[in-house]
Amino acid sequence: MSGFQSFNTAGAKVVDSDFYCTYYRDSKVYSTISDTGYFEISTPLGNGTDMGFAINPFPYNNDLQWFKFNNNAKVIFGYPYMTANAGTMARTGYDVTTTSGYVDVFNAQGKLVWSAVTAAKIPRVTGFFEIPANYDLDNTAYSQSIGTNSWLLASDCPGNINTDGTVSGYSGLFFKFSGGTLQAVWINRNQVSWANTLKPYGLKIPFAILPNI
Repeated sequence: MSGFQSFNTAGAKVVDSDFYCTYYRDSKVYSTISDTGYFEISTPLGNGTDMGFAINPFPYNNDLQWFKFNNNAKVIFGYPYMTANAGTMARTGYDVTTTSGYVDVFNAQGKLVWSAVTAAKIPRVTGFFEIPANYDLDNTAYSQSIGTNSWLLASDCPGNINTDGTVSGYSGLFFKFSGGTLQAVWINRNQVSWANTLKPYGLKIPFAILPNI
């Protein structure tokens, strides 16, 4: 069928024949790191002495990347930079092949955009890690419960680390996860602060469940 829309009980649109969903592609455990303690990072949530560059992370492209934290993980997304065995990264994409089955939804061009069979590959957003506008994230950590089976949209998490071998710089969200609670604080060295970027607006980062994993 085409010209189809479906809404959940909260009134949010979940299926639309004019839009293609992002489907689960693959996942990878981020277990090993290199250059441990390379950056001197000190935050209210801990320091960077046990953090390093994730070895062989997924490249950044058109896929969305979702991260599921292991307990006591510390992570800065971007490269990324994290503790060993920090968690698992999953990718979802718009070009993943859909499979016909039971209920099929097509767009106006006749392309299959959704089916009941492939619905299990779609991330189901259950909430937002929501840092309020005007929160002093440069100096005070923000905490929120997201549960132990949630995948945070890492693609939406600002983070940058770089060095020329002499001068180092970083800025972005520094995360720590423990017992279902996710905490974040903004770090900055030779780059930009939260106050000078997102503080007036706040930030909402989706988290979801991925039924296939």
